[in-house]
Amino acid sequence: MFKTILLAYDGSDHAQHALELACDMAKTHGAALHVVHTPQQDSPPIVFGPYVSGLGTPPSQNKINEAGEKMVEKARADAKALGVDLAEVHIGKTQPSEFILKTADATHADLIILGRRGLGSVKSITLGSVSQAVAHGAKTACMTVV
Repeated sequence: MFKTILLAYDGSDHAQHALELACDMAKTHGAALHVVHTPQQDSPPIVFGPYVSGLGTPPSQNKINEAGEKMVEKARADAKALGVDLAEVHIGKTQPSEFILKTADATHADLIILGRRGLGSVKSITLGSVSQAVAHGAKTACMTVV
């Protein structure tokens, strides 16, 4: 039924559950499993009236990239432990939902799997979650996992 599964992974508990389910489904259907991750800066600026203040110095782009590489290597190792070799990993530099949807199109994914709640920042309260945006914009089946 599924030939290509795209797993959005951010290291959260829900993403870890999604990885376990994606590996099981990849084995069951003989599907290729791709992992997508978009590293994000953890600490958004804090706004006090007309002033914007950060909580410490934001990480450099190199540090963000390194964190992204570590995250996908964790996903690769966890998938391998579950008996699945990843077809490919995709690391983005844009908004997570945008990159997930573009990668789903590029890989011709039959199914997108992601955690219902991730490591999203305060902005998700006002802008909506990644899983909502992906479910809304997906052109293929989309599964959110708790």
